[in-house]
Amino acid sequence: MNFHARRVTLPTITPLCLPKRVIKVYSEDNTSRAVEVPSDITARDICQLFILKNHCIDDHSWTLFEQIPHLSIERTIEDHESVMEVQAGWGMDSQCCLYFRKNYAKYEFFKKPLDFFPEHMVSVSSESNGIMNHSQLIQTFLSSSSCPEIHGFLHAKEHGRKSWKKFYFVLRRSGLYFSNKGTSKEPRHLQFIAEFSDSDVYTLLSGKKVYGAPTDYGFCVKVIQCRDFQSLSVFKSCFINDLTVILDYTQLQQSRSVLSVVL
Repeated sequence: MNFHARRVTLPTITPLCLPKRVIKVYSEDNTSRAVEVPSDITARDICQLFILKNHCIDDHSWTLFEQIPHLSIERTIEDHESVMEVQAGWGMDSQCCLYFRKNYAKYEFFKKPLDFFPEHMVSVSSESNGIMNHSQLIQTFLSSSSCPEIHGFLHAKEHGRKSWKKFYFVLRRSGLYFSNKGTSKEPRHLQFIAEFSDSDVYTLLSGKKVYGAPTDYGFCVKVIQCRDFQSLSVFKSCFINDLTVILDYTQLQQSRSVLSVVL
């Protein structure tokens, strides 16, 4: 039996080359650096790149921020977010920019979750009342898909008005509401403000100076798909105290599957 060698020609394999983009990133001293990066780069990748280029110590606090200077607001870009998708929402004439700097509270929610749920601001259902203490209740919330109801007072400004008013707000899984009748939580008294699954939460850099707010500590909510940065009418702005630090919890619960990978 004769065996004849058979030559097989394999097709040429072309390596996958992702298109690259040049982005500019600012540091704390307002100096900037332009780098060429692949189009699928994430915020975490950018942080790692600049940690290496700047010879920084990686203490897990380096963060990429999206800043909108003319509105004096910014937000933390989450580790898993695509930087190109963030920039795609800026528009052609936007003044938005990226900042690379430290944020020591970046992972505080995961390290000390109980600090984000003051006992006097968390509503307890009648079924759970007396069965579990506050710490056990919060741990139950964190390990499930449920979301506690959180309430408190915030100052808010209606669109087209200069004065700020204090309202009673309720934060639920379905969104943020305020009561138009004292501290009533009846459905007919709760007015919807914002829903967070398709929105970004920005913090204000100069609340008193720029917006005449009662405090410099505040936040505003912007729908992700809206590219109009020229007017504050696209934002729902609120200021003051404890509820502001708890808002991120709703976002965390609604993107739970993504965040579990990031951690």
